Amino acid sequence: MPNQSILIVDDELSFLLSLKDGLAAHKPDLKILTAGDGQDAIQVMDDHHIDLLVTDLKLPIMDGFQLLAHVTRKYPDLPVIVMTAFGTPEIESRLAKISRLHYLEKPLDFDQLANTIEETLSDAKRSIIRGITLATFLQLVHLEQKNCTLKVRSAGKTGYLFIDRGSLIDAETGTLAGEAAATEIVAWDNTEIEMDNVCRRKSRVIESSMEFLVMEAFRLKDEAAAINQPVESEPQQGQKSQPKPRPDQEHSAYANRLPERLNRSLLVEEFAIFDRLNFLIHQSSKPCSLSAVDPSWHQDITPEIAENFGFGRQNYALVQIGSARRVLFVSHHEYTAVLALRQGVKIRQVLAELGS
Repeated sequence: MPNQSILIVDDELSFLLSLKDGLAAHKPDLKILTAGDGQDAIQVMDDHHIDLLVTDLKLPIMDGFQLLAHVTRKYPDLPVIVMTAFGTPEIESRLAKISRLHYLEKPLDFDQLANTIEETLSDAKRSIIRGITLATFLQLVHLEQKNCTLKVRSAGKTGYLFIDRGSLIDAETGTLAGEAAATEIVAWDNTEIEMDNVCRRKSRVIESSMEFLVMEAFRLKDEAAAINQPVESEPQQGQKSQPKPRPDQEHSAYANRLPERLNRSLLVEEFAIFDRLNFLIHQSSKPCSLSAVDPSWHQDITPEIAENFGFGRQNYALVQIGSARRVLFVSHHEYTAVLALRQGVKIRQVLAELGS
């Protein structure tokens, strides 16, 4: 396999080095790159051509799930091998039903890993494998009992999947919500995934299992394809339809300017920016202490304060934490910015900077 390169991502340095040395001896023509976390891995992929990604899921700073979500957006054809110490013998066979993704359990059998790498690179050369699908990603999230919110895009459509301890509890896209929205989203092709490590819904709306929803989505998709019609799901009986959202403005000029402006600001220590469904879209650093904040608190309380005290429309609220920590919640356009202010900074200074 001349001129092929792989990236191995793991936070255990001794394990990483032993894998690199072993593979170098076993396959001397293979270029082997390494990274200790998801953030470093992204930098390596930006700087080098990669033919195969081998990654653990439990990583610091940016975990393996966030890394895989990034891969779906920027490197959708990159084949992946996932390593985990928390797997079961049934996991790989379950994933094989819906994906060609390879899932290896730690401690790794080196010969198995070497053979899997060779097989995957050979398959990739024939264009058989096409990266991580949404269905595969959902199976990994379920099997690892992950808490998260997924923002999924496909062909100009945007949907949200809310996952609590590996279970899909709610979904929303367009006028659809709950199970109808979930089966619609899962059936989308060529998806791009963004991941927020917090489940942004508290109430369970969906009772069906993740596996059932994935299979049901593909069943509906197959039926629609058979009659040459697009998949259309209707809200189930007793289920409320969500109002149709305005077009996604995340890539608007304002949304692009705001994190750049805040990164340069001398007024804030750190920040987190959320979209209309409280999905985390930007943060000042990883880890960021504000990324797990629930911005719906601000959205609920400011109208109530305005009504009870006769104020006009309020788009911000300041929370004092102890004697030194001040956190400002600001709604602007379709976004909520949560800002930790530096000592002595006045609210009007921050508001002026945000609005400039």
